[in-house]
Amino acid sequence: MSHPAVRSENRTIGQDTPGMDSVAALRCPLPVRPRGLDNLTSDLCNVLEEAGCPLAPLIQERLRFETLLAELSATFVNLPAGQVHSQIESALQRLVEFHEVDWGGLAEVLVDQKQLVITHSYHVSGVPQLPRLIVNEQLPWYAKTIREGKVLRLSRLPDELPLEATLERAYSIEVGLKSHVMIPLKVMETVAGAIGFGSFREYRYWPEDLIQRLRLVGDIFTNALTRKRSDEALRAREESLRQTREGLRKLAAKLLHAQEEERRRIAREMHDDWTQRLALLGIDIAKLEKHISMPKIAIPLLRTMQEQLVGLSEDVHALSRQLHPSILDDLGLVEALRSECASFARREGIAIVYRPEDVPTTLPKNVALCVYRVAQEALRNLAKHAAVNEAWVTLIATGPELLLRVQDKGVGFDPAGGHSQAGLGLSSMEERVRLIQAKLTVTSAPGRGTTVEVCAPLARSDP
Repeated sequence: MSHPAVRSENRTIGQDTPGMDSVAALRCPLPVRPRGLDNLTSDLCNVLEEAGCPLAPLIQERLRFETLLAELSATFVNLPAGQVHSQIESALQRLVEFHEVDWGGLAEVLVDQKQLVITHSYHVSGVPQLPRLIVNEQLPWYAKTIREGKVLRLSRLPDELPLEATLERAYSIEVGLKSHVMIPLKVMETVAGAIGFGSFREYRYWPEDLIQRLRLVGDIFTNALTRKRSDEALRAREESLRQTREGLRKLAAKLLHAQEEERRRIAREMHDDWTQRLALLGIDIAKLEKHISMPKIAIPLLRTMQEQLVGLSEDVHALSRQLHPSILDDLGLVEALRSECASFARREGIAIVYRPEDVPTTLPKNVALCVYRVAQEALRNLAKHAAVNEAWVTLIATGPELLLRVQDKGVGFDPAGGHSQAGLGLSSMEERVRLIQAKLTVTSAPGRGTTVEVCAPLARSDP
């Protein structure tokens, strides 16, 4: 049975009843409305057909399409995201078979590429399978028309194509496409894609009522795809939030462990080192009391005590600087880093080439502290893992940003392989730069050294 909504181009409704006046052809043969048939059902269509109503085939086909549309709507309501693509393919098959055409497809505007792409399609057997089309590139006149929100209704190809549609003309001749329709689909007044159907074996006429029906189906597909993308985006955000929470949990655990280790180190240093040195000072003071009247013995003791006190003072000062760098408040970031590099070089035996350039005297405190701590951590990691005797520290102000670079030419590592098990050093650096909305970049490769860079904004005030 050939459905009147999609018929051969040279057929019209009037030709079904030759010689009949058009008004008479549409006159209902039933004198009164049949009882019990108040709704548009298949029973009513049967009654109209038996009575010889010329509109019976059209009504019957409309009823069949409304039934199909209701079934598709029910299918796509609350459809799981993982089933959307397969159900669209199945629905296209049903539509192609219902309208007795050869091909049906759905095009989407991919947001990342801004391209109109045929993403879903179905073709009947005996028709060559068409390749995945990027409409912008392969059919530019089609794409331009769709983006303007216009319906492409071509009943006789390639004759009805305009002169500028050269690629479309060549394409229709190459694949043997005789008739084609593409209907733009909109979301929030923006073209989001198109639904299209084609005939390869005969010319087809695409009436306006069919265009409206297919647009309804296309809207169902578009809404399903929009929900799918929203669901996927929500799941991605939830997964990102879960990973962030897990990362923060691990970081908190590392920080607690590091805090306890630092307390243990300070306590051990105070007990094993400072306490013993203070005890020795107490013994020397007792000796001094016994020999206070003997300058030859008392003076060397005083000198020894003085040296011990100076060394103890320096150690206390170094620990104080580790806990809070007062030099940063007193002399600024440039001098604080210079002092840190010098102290690191003496302590670790690694020469540091320090180069500050155009750094403002006054910096936001949170930025200065962050850059200082990252430099400290980068130098500690360098001492542990780089296996070098020289490194470079650069501090440069470029416009509205401050750049810190700590570089070595040591053993390096694979960032991709080690990031998932990142230690507290890298985690703390990442967290610090995040707090001031700076950017941390760690570049390394086995055997090629490591570079740690922080790009921090200078205009941001302290929170």
